Amino acid sequence: MKTVFLFFNVSFLTNQLLIAMPHMKDPFFSKSVIYICEHSRAGTMGIIINKQFNDSKLNSFFGNLFTLDKKYNSLKDDIYFGGPVLVEKGLIIHLSNNKTPESICVSNSICITSDLSFLTQLNEKNNAPFKLMLGHAGWSSGQLEKELENGDWLVQNTTDDFLLSIPAKQMWKQATKSLGFDTNTSIGMTGQA
Repeated sequence: MKTVFLFFNVSFLTNQLLIAMPHMKDPFFSKSVIYICEHSRAGTMGIIINKQFNDSKLNSFFGNLFTLDKKYNSLKDDIYFGGPVLVEKGLIIHLSNNKTPESICVSNSICITSDLSFLTQLNEKNNAPFKLMLGHAGWSSGQLEKELENGDWLVQNTTDDFLLSIPAKQMWKQATKSLGFDTNTSIGMTGQA
């Protein structure tokens, strides 16, 4: 029996999107678009970027786990479900030209931070796009690779504009449409959103 080894750059998914295929029925991940923040041999961490709490039943499951300081009440309708891991913790996706010492840069232009006091600074800048997320998604070593082999996800490049400016309700359709195929009949390819 011949053994075949598959070698790849273990960080190739960092700063990429995962787009759920239509057959995925998991209530958290169905029609989700996930921004991959870290991908290594140890595992993967990503943030679902297209599910707002006010648009789904997620709020009834998790809404009471996280409360914003009253001065951020204007943001309550713009909180996103980032994934089922640590849902009580907030994360902010933001541009690297506005960052804190605690910010972790995923790319040259996108960072994440768990420093929620940074919301004050971002709120004062009218043109500083960001997303406030609750929780994240995680995969153990090799788990995401198996899901990719099963055809559960599409991998796609992204842009800052797509991450931070496209309305959440449009993201999944726009990401799949940008690949130029019908997700009901296709099995996987790459592209750019």
